Amino acid sequence: MKVILLEPMENLGDVGAVVNVKPGYARNYLLPRGLATLASESNLRALEAKIRAQAKRSAERKAEAERLKELLEPLTLTMKVKAGESKIYGSVTARDIAEALEVQHQIKIDPKRLVLEKPIKELGEYTLAYKPHPEVPITLKVSVQAAKE
Repeated sequence: MKVILLEPMENLGDVGAVVNVKPGYARNYLLPRGLATLASESNLRALEAKIRAQAKRSAERKAEAERLKELLEPLTLTMKVKAGESKIYGSVTARDIAEALEVQHQIKIDPKRLVLEKPIKELGEYTLAYKPHPEVPITLKVSVQAAKE
């Protein structure tokens, strides 16, 4: 029995693969759990349309990420924070960096995609990675300075 996989299966294949399985396995396991659908002509056409739409969305996201890279790479984001000699009162998080970027340069980024192992707790220059798309990593320079009171 031919089925189209809707979820990646370890021993069968990836999403969208058309595989031949035993009828009992398909009827009793794959189909009821929503892991696969029958490989009919209409389902194959729907799968092809879905794959084309995903490829188009992926290309649009990649183009947007490349445009964002052109904007962010030359920038150095300066953040003024309350601090003592070298320590910051509190910390600078990915959300703080995203908000400062939006306020200072009107560039909106997703703080969840900003790679920050731990919050910044000291003054200085930092180079962070921002990953809006798997193929387009962006380097963001952040300068954390003490605010003049």
